[in-house]
Amino acid sequence: MKISILFVLLLILPVLVVKAQNSSFTLETHSLNNYFPGYIGNGNFSLSTTRLGTDPSKSYMAWVYDHGKDDIPRIAKLPAWNTIDFFNGSNWLNKTLINKNYLESFDQKINMYDGTIETSNVWNDGNKTAKVEVESFVSRNNANAAAVKFSFIPDFSGKVKMRVSLSGWDAPQRQPLAKLKKVAPTPKGQWPSFWYPGYMKVLKVNADNKNRILTLVSKADGRKTFVAEASTFALSSNAGNYSIKPYQDQKSSDFEIEFNAEKNKEYTLYKYISIVSSKESKDYAEKANEILKSIKEKGYNELLKQNRNKWAELWKTNIILKGNPKLQKIIHSDMFYLMCSVRKGTDFSIPPMGLATSGYFGHIFWDADTYMFPPLLLMHPGMAKSMVMFRYSALKNAEKNAEKNKLKGAMYPWESNELGEESTPFFAYQNALGENHIVGDVAFAQWQYFLATRDKAWLRKFGSKVIFATADFWVSRVNYNKAKDRYEIGNVVSVSEGLTDLSNETYTNSIAKINLELAVKTAKVLGEKANPMWSKISNKMFIPYNKKLEYHPVYGNAKASVGATELWSSVTPLLDYPLQMKMNENTKRNDFMHAIESLKKNGSGANMGTNFLPVIAAELGKDSLFNWIINTTLYGYLRPPFNVLAETHDNNNVNFLTGAGAFLQQVIFGYTGLRITDNGLVEKYKPMLPAGATKLELKNFTFQNKRYNFIVRNGVLKKIQN
Repeated sequence: MKISILFVLLLILPVLVVKAQNSSFTLETHSLNNYFPGYIGNGNFSLSTTRLGTDPSKSYMAWVYDHGKDDIPRIAKLPAWNTIDFFNGSNWLNKTLINKNYLESFDQKINMYDGTIETSNVWNDGNKTAKVEVESFVSRNNANAAAVKFSFIPDFSGKVKMRVSLSGWDAPQRQPLAKLKKVAPTPKGQWPSFWYPGYMKVLKVNADNKNRILTLVSKADGRKTFVAEASTFALSSNAGNYSIKPYQDQKSSDFEIEFNAEKNKEYTLYKYISIVSSKESKDYAEKANEILKSIKEKGYNELLKQNRNKWAELWKTNIILKGNPKLQKIIHSDMFYLMCSVRKGTDFSIPPMGLATSGYFGHIFWDADTYMFPPLLLMHPGMAKSMVMFRYSALKNAEKNAEKNKLKGAMYPWESNELGEESTPFFAYQNALGENHIVGDVAFAQWQYFLATRDKAWLRKFGSKVIFATADFWVSRVNYNKAKDRYEIGNVVSVSEGLTDLSNETYTNSIAKINLELAVKTAKVLGEKANPMWSKISNKMFIPYNKKLEYHPVYGNAKASVGATELWSSVTPLLDYPLQMKMNENTKRNDFMHAIESLKKNGSGANMGTNFLPVIAAELGKDSLFNWIINTTLYGYLRPPFNVLAETHDNNNVNFLTGAGAFLQQVIFGYTGLRITDNGLVEKYKPMLPAGATKLELKNFTFQNKRYNFIVRNGVLKKIQN
């Protein structure tokens, strides 16, 4: 068919917008294939990308979990709120086939500086063509607001329709993971079938034509958590006189808008959305309507401006790496996805996949405390505070968990639901019983928060309660070996989870010792009386060590044979970083080299501890291994087109934010040599930058309520107070 000259010009005419950011803040694709969704969010709720940008998309919210019968608690998928559809007189856009024959000139980008998703294409539907553009954002300024802008330019004239809707999802086909002893293995590259989202059952819908407001109230299956969604729209004035038809059924409400469109004219619809949970307000439905009214009055452009301003404030704290643009973009994408999943003041933490997907059921693991928390602590301490406060809010349930297991103090769950309850599926329950190192990991993060803020009032009221209770757990968990005059810990699962039912797993014993020592330190800081057992046990805690060969085995009676799993492991380097245990240089080097041999032999494994190895390589001054590890591990985790991270090189479990946190620690602490210690933020060793990088700047980082710029250039670290 022939397309008018004006229409062609409209398609190719560039829109020149001067922005305050460079390409390192843009993740973009022109391909419909090899597509792994990215996402945006404000730390309270999220929105995943879809290739059309208009069809129902996944969205998750902090604190919103279900608990189906015989199933385990899961982060719940919110009823779809972003949907806009377009009828060209023959077909609906959202039913089109996703291929280049129907969607031409496809372009989609995540603008990380502004926190938006921008999608454009030419919808080629037989003898009708339309240029389509969509812009979506979840407001960083308003924790409960979002908006979508939909524009189209038809190359035809005639009646068209647009549809805005709120709609629930179908209930999942549940698997009884609370009872199931075994699950089918997941085929390589596929998403695990049991990682389906939790279910929000729609209770009430309404399409109020008089006020042009759609509402939907849903309830989490098996929980008393409610979510209210409200939406309205505005249409560009050139649509003239349009008609509106309201529709509603058991799980959706929508408006269908009809008007006459003219060839080569642009028409724009603005959709406003508010979402409020019962966790946030007991009057959640009224609150959602109140917010909706407010944001519509402001209008789309003002909402977008406020959102951009809030993101610009966050990006004042930045990591700038000169000379290696590929690494720079990865740094920004990892920072962005972390910030999308946590928010100051929510007192909620980050699941392994954040608010991006339902991976690992949305449970909270040690990943949050050990991998994602430390980079946020110096970049955005308010966000980090939400994470340690989540552990405080879960303290009572951690104490109940200890009591259930005939132990004292607080036994933090291996997989925590939103209430802080143990939620590990039955087929993996050995981890719930034995992977006790998480208890110490939780305490370590609490102390790190205190060191970085020196907030003694917080420590007294919140952090100390967690540190003391976790120390009491270890008092009840250890065994005294009278013959060897030492304390030991039996029946644990290693950090390397293939090793089970171990005695004296080195990392577990080490973090237990540290936890007990931190309890003594905390009591001293606060002028409180310490349990004498804390010092007694920590002083005699057995830390497995081969004196002859100067290395830490993975557990106490591990063999030192070449090639043994117990020797060639990436677990024991964790003692150096992040735990900062004292050891001689030979031991540190040997533990590190064992991990390197494991990496060469077994591959990169999970996107966690291997990202810490460059930190130790830099500390040891091994620049060739430093660059080799980065090149060997990092890039294999990336999935196109939006730099989402997979859990391993071999699977597609995205977006694995544990890896994002680990890599940012590599940058913040590894490249600079900085460490958070009892004596402040110290430079432990000479900085080391990756190949090609000429300068690193940690801009506007916060430590003990002061802002600093840290600049690394020519192997020298310079600190400038702002």
